Amino acid sequence: MEKGNVQRIIMDMDPGIDDALALILALKSPEVQVMGISTVAGNAPVALTSANACQVLEACNIHNIPVAKGAASPLERPLEHALSYHGPDGLGKLALPERKFPLDPEPAPELISQLASQHPHEIVLVATGPLTNIAQAFQSHPQLPKLLSRMILMGGAYHITPFGRGNKTPLAEFNIWQDPEAAFIVFTSGIDVTAIGLDVSANPEVCLSNKHLNQLETGHSPAISLAIQLTEYAIQHHGCCELHDPLTLASLLDPSLFGFMSVPVEVITTSDEERGMTRILPLGLGNRMPFIHLAIDVDEARFIQLFLSRVFGR
Repeated sequence: MEKGNVQRIIMDMDPGIDDALALILALKSPEVQVMGISTVAGNAPVALTSANACQVLEACNIHNIPVAKGAASPLERPLEHALSYHGPDGLGKLALPERKFPLDPEPAPELISQLASQHPHEIVLVATGPLTNIAQAFQSHPQLPKLLSRMILMGGAYHITPFGRGNKTPLAEFNIWQDPEAAFIVFTSGIDVTAIGLDVSANPEVCLSNKHLNQLETGHSPAISLAIQLTEYAIQHHGCCELHDPLTLASLLDPSLFGFMSVPVEVITTSDEERGMTRILPLGLGNRMPFIHLAIDVDEARFIQLFLSRVFGR
């Protein structure tokens, strides 16, 4: 990204501990301007993910970003949340202040469409949850993929590194597994897609440990305080704090952190053990599926440094 060039983004998310940390990272990064937040059911029911997004903004003293509630369930299947991982409120049982402003009156797909229409070809859509809202928006507004600049998503397990195994099933990553029909619509919509999958985000070297928690505890700001609480809960309950979603945003903040390859990818929508699988197709068969830009490696130390420095405001 060129110096001085601020990228407008919409964050479609299901907070969630790592979604909340991604939002903090976005709010503290001068390269991006968060134009709006759309919430979706995934890590938690949509009432909780919406409240959580608002509470993170309130905790960071941000009051000018619209938050629109989106889909309460996947397109064709019931929701299977992940509160057992993220805590009963989705944010590790934190007592955060309620936001003083209401949710945006428009549903999430309409907010995405409106912002893209107001800023054609200027907005990057950053998706860190199931892709239900985006699929609905693309179905309701067929021109929308062309109005957006591009899309970066956290999703998929591509089996190209030792970490590229599923975290919901042996083959499937949670976000894609939750709503594979939506993922199929998005992947085949024609929008330029960059995917950060478990092949890089499940690398334990891109998790926060007690060492990093101790570093955070030397800082003093509302954002740092919130990051400490989220990180502490994850470490206490899971041994480390995974940063799938901050890593996804980091691919926009500093693409040089990553190695990428462009490949044709098929999303499996069947109801068997392959549900939600993101399958890389042989190039000879790939002409029926669009190519996506897939992260295949990351500079772990530089990413952690970026994340911590931004949370500290440096």
